[in-house]
Amino acid sequence: MLKSLPAVRAADLIPDLCQVRAVMWLVLFSEALVVVLILLSSGGLDFSWEGFGTLSFYVQWVVLLSAACLCRVRLHVGSLSLNQLLLMSLCIILMVNFLVSLLAMWGLNYFLFSNYGWDWLIRNQFIAAILASLLLHYFHVQLQNRLQARSEVQARLQALQSRIRPHFLFNSMNIIASLIHVDPDKAERAVEDLSELFRASLKEAGVEVTLKQELELCEKYVHIETLRLNERLKVNWKVQAPLDVKIPMLTLQPLIENAIYHGIQPSLAGGTIEVAISHIFNRVNILVSNPIPKQALSERHEKGNQMALENIHHRLNVLYGEDVKMDTRVKEQEFIMQINYPYILPENDKGQDAVGKST
Repeated sequence: MLKSLPAVRAADLIPDLCQVRAVMWLVLFSEALVVVLILLSSGGLDFSWEGFGTLSFYVQWVVLLSAACLCRVRLHVGSLSLNQLLLMSLCIILMVNFLVSLLAMWGLNYFLFSNYGWDWLIRNQFIAAILASLLLHYFHVQLQNRLQARSEVQARLQALQSRIRPHFLFNSMNIIASLIHVDPDKAERAVEDLSELFRASLKEAGVEVTLKQELELCEKYVHIETLRLNERLKVNWKVQAPLDVKIPMLTLQPLIENAIYHGIQPSLAGGTIEVAISHIFNRVNILVSNPIPKQALSERHEKGNQMALENIHHRLNVLYGEDVKMDTRVKEQEFIMQINYPYILPENDKGQDAVGKST
């Protein structure tokens, strides 16, 4: 489940090397590197298993100790800039390599009577500096790609959310304008409700709110529309999901707005909008239905509803991926819009709050 888009930190430059999977990839990569180095040193003619074992033992010590150090450092670099973190990571890898090389040089010379000198250690440092720089550069490129992808996602969310605002503002201002001279008190309350709605809609795109907060926004919108449509508009709420379930802001309100615009407003007799929300098998299911006016052209009605659904579908796809399901159907003179997306409740929020009411 993808939540609202958090800011990328400098610490995100380095993968979480405390994870077993990341360590396994490092071990495999380092072993492949050892094979390449052995083949290069022998000119590709003869593979030395003794050299492979010795070099593999040395490289694994450097890799695993460096990973352990970077794993710990990653947790305490909140105040560092990206360049500072790059430099610190390079220094840590070179320090680990120096200490392991120094220990290896002493052990080889003492136990195997070899003749490794400072030139061997300096060569190891030079190779380690090149490989570490390439690895950190790869991490930096990956971070830049993630930042660019995040910016594109944020821009898409903002564009899709801004599509909803002008239509909503136009309808709401018409309602308030019609009430100013007839009932100033109701107009004042409508302005207050509208300000609350726009305070929410002007927040950063992609923000998730609780179901309770989304329902409160919808009730304010329904109140504004009720001032215009009077008894023609009724809404039945059937909420069978915990009120702290997360939902992307302004997901339900456009569905209700769409149902009013295409189902209630064209009908002289009005009608009832049914809103049902449930949480079953770690999925949130939202169903909004409205009557189809007899005088409405089915093709125009279908097209108008599809436009609203497409906007919401794009927003949910950006947040949750392809696991979002949306469906529209006509059943017994009712147009039904259904949204289904994944949401796993935290263990301490498994209680079920059911709400049923009419407005």
